[in-house]
Order: sequence, then C-alpha cells, then structure tokens
Amino acid sequence: MTAQSVILPLPSDHARFIVLRLNDLSIEELKEKLNDLFDTRDRLITQHPQAEIKTAVAFGPELWAKLYTETPVGFKQLDPIAGSFNMPAAPADVFIHIAAQRTDICFALSQAFFDGIQDKVEVLDERVCFRNFNGRDLTGFIDGTENPQFPDDRAETALLAEDAGVFANGSFIFAQRYAHNLDKWKKLKVDAQEHVIGRTKLESIELDEDEQPENSHVSRTVVEDAEGEEMAILRHSLPYGDGRGDQGLFFVAYTNDLSIIDSMLVRMFGTSGDGIHDRLLHFVTPMDGAYYFAPSEDLLEKVLEG
Repeated sequence: MTAQSVILPLPSDHARFIVLRLNDLSIEELKEKLNDLFDTRDRLITQHPQAEIKTAVAFGPELWAKLYTETPVGFKQLDPIAGSFNMPAAPADVFIHIAAQRTDICFALSQAFFDGIQDKVEVLDERVCFRNFNGRDLTGFIDGTENPQFPDDRAETALLAEDAGVFANGSFIFAQRYAHNLDKWKKLKVDAQEHVIGRTKLESIELDEDEQPENSHVSRTVVEDAEGEEMAILRHSLPYGDGRGDQGLFFVAYTNDLSIIDSMLVRMFGTSGDGIHDRLLHFVTPMDGAYYFAPSEDLLEKVLEG
C-alpha cells in the first residue's frame, strides 16, 4: 500500500487547500468528481513532469463512516476548546490538498473537481497558499523547523504502521486556518518576537533553556511521550494572503496519532492544567479546524470504486 503522493515529499512552492461539505452532492457524484480530479492530475503530470504535481484527499469522520465499513483506531472529530483563547472547530466532509511548483496547475486541478458541482457543495474554504522566502511564515520566522526531513522519518511520523491492516500507510490530518494580526506583530522588536516564538528569527535556532519563556510557541507546542521523547508531526503548512491585510497561515499536519495534536492544542490554548497558554495567540487567531483521514492510494481506489 502506498501513501497519497503529497504526504511524504517536501512541500511544493504552491498549494491549494479545499474544505467542503457535500450538502446536495451525492456520494456517487463525489466519487465521480474525485476521479475527474485524478484523471486531470495524471494528464498534467505527463504533460508537465517538472511541475511536481501531488495530491491528497481526506474525509471527515461522518463521511468516512458512509464510505467504508471500518474506521481507523483513534479517528474522531476535533473538539473545540474554550480556554485562555477559544479554538473553534468546523467539521467538514472532504479535505483536498493540491500541491505543485506552479500555481496555474493547482488552479486547473481545482477547476476540474468543481466543474458542474459548484451549486451542490458548501465550500468552507479554498485557500491559495505559497512558499514564502525559503519556508518562512508571514511573521518572518521559519515554519516547521523541527519537521522530519528524511523519507523514512517522515513516513514514521505521518503514516499508520503495517499493524493498522487495511489502514496502513494512511494518515490523519489536522487542518486549521490562522489569521495573522501583522500590524500588531510588527510593533514588537525582533528580540521580543523571538521570545514569543522561542527561536531566533534569522537562523531559526531554538533559544537556550534558561532564556526560553514557558509561554513561547516552541514551549507550548512540544509534546513528549512517557520517556520524555518529543513526539513529531509532519507539517505541510503554508502562508496565504493579499496585500490588503487578509493574511495568515493555513496549518496542515499529517500524523499517525491524533492524540499528539490534542495534547498540543490544549497546551497552546491554556487548558492543559498548568494555566499557561501560547503567547503567539495574542497575534494569530484560529478561524476553524477539523480532523480528517487520508487513506492509502490502494484503499482510496477501493473506496472510489465501491
């Protein structure tokens, strides 16, 4: 079984994230449109081999239960959080991750999927994203510094293991858009920004332990196992925005264990029991959020044929 193509490679320069509810679209129509998407993808891969075209399609828990008789262990819906800051949840049916080295190809794939069904689905988001200055978030800090870089490490972090049976090489996804208040952020001097993030801005070096604030973003997003080992997730986040000020980060993480995300979020939003929240939340606002399951290529093919 093979993981869907976008998961394990390093992020492309351009991506388009689509989040939708089916509304009036039948499951059979959805399957047909996903096959249209894949047919267009395969044709464009042949025509533009240098464009590094990759995709992943994932499903929310309620729709997955209608598509397949079994559910992977640990798959659930994201719960909202009411803490020092509130984190909403916006359950959806389908999440589509399109990536390429060209934005026109991302557009063409989206167009192929939506052709003829625009009035039947509720599009919660279609976010056009881009790689920004060698992987930097719009805050100016490198995003995903701790991401595993080697293929085996990325697979171990993101993919369900062989003992998951039919779900092996599938992956859970956490997707959430964060709107940035960059006007407020830019009023901080660089050293103050570094203490909010927990890393140096230029080199992305983690601050020394005696200098690292306990409410820094680094401190609050580190989750450790019982042996004290940091538990990784595979980030595919990218910035989005226009020059007028609607700017932010579309956060996407692939993982084989959603409890890591659960732990990370309660630490960020101040409900983990220690009374501390992530100071970065004073400058960024979560706008939505949901969990999804991206089956392996083999299982996805089986589901779409069923």
